[in-house]
Amino acid sequence: MAPECSAWSLTVPRVAEIDLAAALSLPGWPPTAAATLALHQGWSPKAEAEFRAGQVWLAATRDALLVFAELSGLPRGTTATADHERLWERGDVFEIFLQAFDAGEYFEFQIAPNGCLLQLHYPEAGAPRNAGIERYVRRDRLLDAAQAINLGANYWRLAVRVPTGPLLREQLRISGAEWRVAFCRYDYRDDGRFDLSSTAALTRADFHRIGEWSRASVPGGFSRSVTPTPP
Repeated sequence: MAPECSAWSLTVPRVAEIDLAAALSLPGWPPTAAATLALHQGWSPKAEAEFRAGQVWLAATRDALLVFAELSGLPRGTTATADHERLWERGDVFEIFLQAFDAGEYFEFQIAPNGCLLQLHYPEAGAPRNAGIERYVRRDRLLDAAQAINLGANYWRLAVRVPTGPLLREQLRISGAEWRVAFCRYDYRDDGRFDLSSTAALTRADFHRIGEWSRASVPGGFSRSVTPTPP
């Protein structure tokens, strides 16, 4: 039976551990059972002419969330040269937003086509961002990611493993059985402009509208052990 899934709620299947890099070369995609969400522009009655579609899949292992994405069209690149730069201003980027349900804090992960990573940990919904993001940057690596760009088939694929232990460490009463999630994209054009899209049912083009993210249920939740992420 396919996992329950809608724009607002989805049930995330439990799966075995997966070699992320090896999975990228498999003919079938995603490489395991997973709940499915589509990127769209929910804030607009009609998608922009340059909009390029994409799909995201979500699964869970014993202690991690697995995110798989296939984004149509080749990324046009990034000028980022190191982790924790303002990647969304440097070029194409895939973004993951996660909040354990009923937790105040939430996490944002940005991945550029060259592998550069930005990790942000906000202490609460509505945390101010107008003074910069430096106070929210997490430099200890919280995830493992692999990606592939297929020139012939014209897509960008990503496979990401997010251990849940670090995301739940301070949430003593929360098991991680319920999450708010959103997966988003900055898709740059050749002229420097960009198109935004998200799996969330956003009423404005603002990825941080947590109340409009999807709700993901992971039966049984997670243990609190922290599994080291490979370097």
